[in-house]
Formats: sequence, C-alpha cells, structure tokens
Amino acid sequence: MNFQSFIRSRLATWVLGTILVFAMFGTAKIWTEQNRVNKEIARLEQQADKINQDNEQLSYLIEYFNTQEYKDKQAREKLNLKKEGEYVVGLPDQAELETQPIQPAPLSNPQLWFNYFFNHDAS
Repeated sequence: MNFQSFIRSRLATWVLGTILVFAMFGTAKIWTEQNRVNKEIARLEQQADKINQDNEQLSYLIEYFNTQEYKDKQAREKLNLKKEGEYVVGLPDQAELETQPIQPAPLSNPQLWFNYFFNHDAS
C-alpha cells in the first residue's frame, strides 16, 4: 500500500477528518480563551484609568491641604483664631435662631403709662 492509495482510502478520510475536527475544537477553545483574556485586559485597563484619576484627585487635595490658605481657613473655623487686625463678628447658629421664641420689642415708658391708665392690653 503506497501513500496515494492510503490517502484515497476510507480509513485515511476518517483519520484526517478526526484530526481536522480536533484541530477545529482546539482552535475554537484557543479563540474563546483569547476573547476572555482580551475582555479581562479591557476591564483592568478601565480600572487602572479610574485609579489614575483617583490618584490625580488625591494629589490635588494633598496640594490644597498643604497650602497656607487651607491652614488659615481651618484655624479660623475649627480653632476660632483670627489674623492680626481682623475683627470677628459672632452670629448665632441657624438652629439657635429657630429654637428661640421671638419676643416683642419692649414698650416705651409713655406707652406703658398710657396702657396703665386707659386699660389697654398691649403689654
């Protein structure tokens, strides 16, 4: 049996067909694995971009926190400090204003006497 007659036989057809099927399955497996790896790479690149953006934002915040402007602001707000030559005006908190009852302005002395003699209930 020579090589040409073997290639034309049914046995060779089945052997070559089986090899072809295994090669196709192997190729399909490699292709799907490659797609999975490419998707994972894309996801990791997106994650790396987000981390880089976060790092840039944190670097900006660190720079801002080291400025004298920020330190002055925190000293004024948290420690109630002031610079030389500044005047500080203390205002009540909004919560304090809402909880305190509103009191009418006191009446002048002539109004009090008028109400006393003429029996007005304005006081």
